[in-house]
Amino acid sequence: MNHRPALLVLACLLGSSGCTPYGVPGVTSLQRTWLFGVERMRGDPEPQLPFTNRFIEDLSAMPNVQVVSAADNQAAFSGWTRPKLLVSPWLHGEGNCMNITYTLFDVGQQQGTFGQIIPRMPAGVEPDAACVDRAAAEFYRTLVIQGL
Repeated sequence: MNHRPALLVLACLLGSSGCTPYGVPGVTSLQRTWLFGVERMRGDPEPQLPFTNRFIEDLSAMPNVQVVSAADNQAAFSGWTRPKLLVSPWLHGEGNCMNITYTLFDVGQQQGTFGQIIPRMPAGVEPDAACVDRAAAEFYRTLVIQGL
């Protein structure tokens, strides 16, 4: 007796990522528009903040995202009543490529605070700029997987 179809249905019901039918692309972008308020990145050299600005630019290129510097646009971020995230990145946090803490707000109410660790590359030295680019892409991908 072949139990594979039943197991596949069960996996889909439990949220497995292997449920996309063959030939049908998975979800690749956020389902609605979000405002990201990005705080100054811990570990970023002032006053230019090259890695904070790069992280903002990377996230701005993603679909269904508007990004502002939380420090420079506090009024715009606070006044936004649609879904938004307050993002606190830490370059090389705890020895990782980046640690990201983000707080989710919906309908003006805080829904929770979450975190993501972007580990260092297993081999070799990764330039800081490459780490920031990879962290932004992995962070966005995580949000898509979460169904935001």
